[in-house]
This record gives sequence, C-alpha cells and structure tokens, in this order.
Amino acid sequence: MSWIANQDALMQSFAVFSCDLPAHGGQPPGRNGMKISEMADELIDALARQNDRFVVVGHSLGGAIAIELAARRPDLVAGLGLIAPAGLGKEVGREFLSELPELSELGSALALLQRLVSRPRLITPPIAQRLLDHLERPGIRAALRALASELSHVETSIEPHVASIAVSRVPRIVIWGEEDTINPIDRPRLSRFNAQVLTLPDTGHLPHVEASRAVSRHLCEFLKSAVLELGG
Repeated sequence: MSWIANQDALMQSFAVFSCDLPAHGGQPPGRNGMKISEMADELIDALARQNDRFVVVGHSLGGAIAIELAARRPDLVAGLGLIAPAGLGKEVGREFLSELPELSELGSALALLQRLVSRPRLITPPIAQRLLDHLERPGIRAALRALASELSHVETSIEPHVASIAVSRVPRIVIWGEEDTINPIDRPRLSRFNAQVLTLPDTGHLPHVEASRAVSRHLCEFLKSAVLELGG
C-alpha cells in the first residue's frame, strides 16, 4: 500500500480507514467492474453504513473516485484531500497505462515504474518484481487493461463532478508534484476547481511517497481545519 509512509502521522490525531482499490495491492478485480462510477458505488455503500461524514483522501485514480463520491454524496464527505488526482491533470499518460498490464520482464517493469518518481532510485528491483507477481494473479491484467481504457478519457468523464465540487462548500486540498510526467499538473483546470493547491518541487507522481513528511504535514493541517469546520 503506497500510503504506508503517511499512516502513522495521520493516525496520531485521526481515525484512519484505508482500502486498496480493485486490482491494486492485495485486492482482486472489482466485483462490479473497473469503471470509476462502479468503484465509487462500492465506497458510497461502505461509507453510508457508518452514519458519519469523512474526509476522503485519494491519489491518482483514487482522487478521481473521491471527486465523484463527493459530488454524488456530499452528505458523506467532510472534505477532500487529493494527491495528483486523475481528471484534474492534463491527461494520464496513455503509454504508461497501456504498457503496465503487459509487463513480463523485470528490466521493463523497473524502467516503467521509475517514471512515476523524480528520483528513480526510490523504485528498486524488488518493487518491480512485486508488480510482476501481482500481474500474474488471475484477472489482474484484464482488469488493468479495462482501467487503462477508463482513464484514457477521465478528464471528460468526471468533468460534471469536478464542476459540481468547484461550486460546492466541500473543503478541499490538492497536492501535486511539479515533476509529475504521468499526470502532469494542469494549472488552469486547477484554478477553476477552487481548491487549496500545493505543489512540491523535485517530486513526481507519488508525492505521498517521495515527499511523505511534507504531504503528511499538509494533510494533517487540512484535516484539522476540516474537522473544525465540521464542528462549527
């Protein structure tokens, strides 16, 4: 789970509930499919059963899901913490998306994953091997191909939800790496989203990994303000 470096800092002050998305981490492909709307459906069902409101934090694909969730069910959401969210950048790299499900060789996997970060040494051969092992699990390659298709038009597919959040009172922060080449920052689009925006230098598509302390600090500050606003 890529959030492992942030959980301890967040859990010192907040109750944290985390999940791996379908076909990610240890999760199998989605039971209901790999569309953003279908994954949002599952999270909405899970949160609605808790009879509470949550600050929803998501990275990349998770950010797009969080945006749709908040637009559809603002009654469940006390705030949005978005890290390089798909749908708010210029576009998610088509080549990266198409190559990922087809990887079968360690060198190629290592080279592709190193494109995620500004400091390639952060991605080691064991990390690349874990991805290859994950791809061999039943249904994973097909699920990631379907996800690549879904993300190929995410900027237009979630635009109505982005527009809805942009004029809402949902507190929101967006954190982005200035060296992100997978989902490059789109400053005009972000300005229309009317969020607090923080960009991190020398950081690629994984700010919560590459700059984990800074991201944890910014998220904790945002969470405290969101909780105060909720209480007020």
